[in-house]
Amino acid sequence: MADAFTEEEKRILEPYFTNLDKPIFAFTSKVPEEVVAVLFSKYSRSPHSIRKNFLDLVKDPESGFKGILDSVGSAGSNDAFAAALTKARDFFRRILVEYGDDSVGELGMAHIACEDVSQIAAKAIESARLTSPLEKSTRYVVFDKGKYHKPSAIMNSKFRAEYAALCDELFETYSGEIEPTKAFVREKWPIAEFDFNGRKISQMTDEAEIKRTRTAYESSVRAKALDVLRYYLPAATVTNIGITANGRAFEYLISKLLSDELEEIREIGKLMHDELSKVIPSLVKRAAPSNYLIETKKGMRTFAAAKLSGMKIKKQPTVTLVKYEKNAEVDVVAAALYQFSHHPLSQLQKAAKKMTAEERMKAIDEYMGRRSNRRERPLRAAEAAYYQFDVLSDYGAYRDLQRHRVMTQIPQLLTVEHGYDTPPEIIEAGFGSQFSKCMKKAAAVYRKIAAEMPLEAQYAVPLAYRIRYIMQFNLREAYHFIELRSTPQGHPSYRRVVQEMFRQIQAVHPTLVHYMKFVNMDEMDALGRLKSELRTQEKLDALARKEKNI
Repeated sequence: MADAFTEEEKRILEPYFTNLDKPIFAFTSKVPEEVVAVLFSKYSRSPHSIRKNFLDLVKDPESGFKGILDSVGSAGSNDAFAAALTKARDFFRRILVEYGDDSVGELGMAHIACEDVSQIAAKAIESARLTSPLEKSTRYVVFDKGKYHKPSAIMNSKFRAEYAALCDELFETYSGEIEPTKAFVREKWPIAEFDFNGRKISQMTDEAEIKRTRTAYESSVRAKALDVLRYYLPAATVTNIGITANGRAFEYLISKLLSDELEEIREIGKLMHDELSKVIPSLVKRAAPSNYLIETKKGMRTFAAAKLSGMKIKKQPTVTLVKYEKNAEVDVVAAALYQFSHHPLSQLQKAAKKMTAEERMKAIDEYMGRRSNRRERPLRAAEAAYYQFDVLSDYGAYRDLQRHRVMTQIPQLLTVEHGYDTPPEIIEAGFGSQFSKCMKKAAAVYRKIAAEMPLEAQYAVPLAYRIRYIMQFNLREAYHFIELRSTPQGHPSYRRVVQEMFRQIQAVHPTLVHYMKFVNMDEMDALGRLKSELRTQEKLDALARKEKNI
């Protein structure tokens, strides 16, 4: 039954809630996140609704909340607002302690922008599983010359000049080859040869359609050129990241950043803490360097260096399936039956084991067979099967794949010792010798710096060089991850990684991936984003026509 409010109470509540008479409602943007956290936390110990508790906050002289509303509503002085806000936050801290910090920290959200951070720092930030980051794209944005991180450890050392000269040369080469590479792409894949929705551009008569098609083509040409040339960019290249997360996730992320071995990442953690303390101070108040993380990293780095010294690095393929459950099919069928029965799991596992292969296939068909698009993921029983891969790919591919956080990812340090990948287009366009020269120079500078500063030396490594990392995920995530990252508009380097993952899972568990039917195993498309860009242009045109009619 909906709450009944007086006219005065409605006047107070209306700016802060999307409705006052329904059991489902949202907060408006005028409600501070800490207030949301306090109100949600009261659900556990209050018999009243959120809107009733909101009114109690306004009426409680200790909360300071009425002072905030009065200051905003009457355009009061900044001093009055600041005093009310301080009082309110002191009150909120007491509430949060009473109701339990950890769980309440998940109820308040914040948004923060991190700009001019290196690729190395970006990966450290994005490794936090419970945040939602969005990063500047190497495909759609030209990275400016001179925009690279200059770590003080290097810039205050004898390597300063060589490091700066390397980064400058990499950026100069990257920038200088953009237009020639676009010209090469147009020549190799001319617009006249493409079918656009079953027709060539020479067959089109509508000017709007021709314009739309040319725009999509040029966008794809640019994306292709930048995809190729990103291999030049050093890991020092700065980027921008927007992050949305709750207070608890931010608190952990900040502690992790403050405990990192690199000065840049620690400084980002400090700045992030400073800024979030202005908007959700009660929810990030415990963020601090972790002695556990600091000493563990230091101890393990020393132990690994001593224990593995002299051990030759074994060569292996780009993608290696290291570990999987041989009885995964039985485990998935048992877990699928579990939700629709009243039997214990051990009994269902025995039953699934006794089934014939055809019977298990029937169960999997019922469980996964009705998928009509890649966004319809299998239900949670698919999480009963796990796969662990050891991957060695170019850093650019890792940079993209690492964004999938619903899995275990463990990267090694970035180095030049695993070699680098050369896009075939670089050679075909006539830039092969220049590319090779840049990579060799980067390796030389890296090795000089790494002899004294192995962590900081990573900044000098171009995205073309390979990095080794573990990716471990369950079958359900495999459906999402492999189907998404194999789409034609994806970058060729990471498409090859996930396509090989699919092949290797299929080799050991063909039944479990039988319904992974939206994996694209085609060869790399000439202009993979062309169809996607064309759809975008069509949508924009349709929206423009609609707005014009309105």
